Amino acid sequence: MATNVWQLKAQQAIKPCQKEPAFIRTLGYDPLWTGLSTSERTAIGISLVAFDKQPGQTAPNAQSIKASVYQHPSWKTAGYLSTITLDVWGNVYTIPAPLISMLYNKTEKLNTIYKIDANTGEMNEWVSLPFAGKPGSTNPYGLLGINYDCTDHLMVASTVAGSDRYNEKGVIHLLNTNTKKITDTLNNIDAMGLGFAIDEQQQKRLYFGKTRTGDIYSIVVKRGGKLQKASLRKELSLDGYGPRGDDKARKIKFEGNQLVITGTAFNYNLQASSEKPETVYTFVWMPQQKKWGLIDYR
Repeated sequence: MATNVWQLKAQQAIKPCQKEPAFIRTLGYDPLWTGLSTSERTAIGISLVAFDKQPGQTAPNAQSIKASVYQHPSWKTAGYLSTITLDVWGNVYTIPAPLISMLYNKTEKLNTIYKIDANTGEMNEWVSLPFAGKPGSTNPYGLLGINYDCTDHLMVASTVAGSDRYNEKGVIHLLNTNTKKITDTLNNIDAMGLGFAIDEQQQKRLYFGKTRTGDIYSIVVKRGGKLQKASLRKELSLDGYGPRGDDKARKIKFEGNQLVITGTAFNYNLQASSEKPETVYTFVWMPQQKKWGLIDYR
């Protein structure tokens, strides 16, 4: 009977703990009608976008009109940025991502995680992770993904620095957010999308999307930020799905028992974000078959 209960609860989201940054209210904005963005076409770095409040709506949607865009001076200093994650105190973390060229991003900073203080709104370097090899002409990237774990206050970060066409040298790092120390690593894996959830045995797993295929893998995360290497398993693949058929997982998140993956093309070359169309895939866990089933993509 217990096994059936586990199966029904398999692959469940972890209750979110992220707190809104206090600086949003200090600046006079309504947190419900703002959003942090790294994809504003006219802005380098990270921006706080405020939307016009619409009658009858409690939060902005895809059709909402932008009222203003705010940038703290420090938010431009790291060049172009990509993934954003928040912690339980409202601090904001983000990583660099060169866009079109390396003009605004320093190669030696591509493995650096940046932190925006929840109270002051100022961005500074948080931690610089080791390089397996320096980014170059065939692979200009360093960090590709980060995510915050609400249960043990860990940060996961994936880097592909040093990988090339023939050699996969990427590393997935787990860090203690209090000490900034690396607690464990998964080596020789190029990954981008990252997410945490609870599996069918009620164990916490780290889910990650590979950048060379559409495969999604997971691995058990033990207390103290240790990875149970023997538990590594393939969950599913995006190969053959969607309008392109070769998407890689850029974002991974869980909504209840649904796994939501944002897929996009990734070929280790620099492109404008507008040239990277995205597709959102929704999978549901099927306990009888013990596998994921695609229920929608858009």
